Amino acid sequence: MSVAIQPGDIRPSDEAQRFPMTWEEYLEADVVPSEYYEGALVVAAQPSQRHQNIEFRLQMILHQHVAPGTQVTRGWGWIPSGVREEVGPDLMVHDVTDEQRALSGTPHLIVEIVSTNRARDMIAKVQRYAAWGAPCYWIVDPRDHEVVTMDLVDGIYVQTARFTSGQATLRYGEVEVPVDVDALLA
Repeated sequence: MSVAIQPGDIRPSDEAQRFPMTWEEYLEADVVPSEYYEGALVVAAQPSQRHQNIEFRLQMILHQHVAPGTQVTRGWGWIPSGVREEVGPDLMVHDVTDEQRALSGTPHLIVEIVSTNRARDMIAKVQRYAAWGAPCYWIVDPRDHEVVTMDLVDGIYVQTARFTSGQATLRYGEVEVPVDVDALLA
């Protein structure tokens, strides 16, 4: 199935565009990259060059520090088991898998780099990832020059650290990831 998006459907904006459809229609749709939640296909503008550079640098750092049997993946879908929604975190650390469409298991770590839609990245996604049981969530905020780490405790994320400059050790589970915050956010 192809999704026909007409020129008038797209608003000149950095905000995500929503196209209501069923889960079944979404699974048949040929729209990538996209997400599906709250009964709609959600298509966002491409991230900025700075966003992509930060994402690449952090992926390379994480790749050097993943635990055996895990891998870091960028811009890949996550469809939690039993959930009829799909999101595409900026980065995920997850068990090695042969899955191709999307991860169905629970990632060890989710990382979002804050875009222009701050509420989506810092509120809506936090709530969604917590409800789905992702044990660790990092928010990388280029505008405010900070990295916030959170762990899931009793179904809600609790901030474990906030770094604004210099050398930092970010953690997810038992894994420690040394990061130069200034170089990461440059």
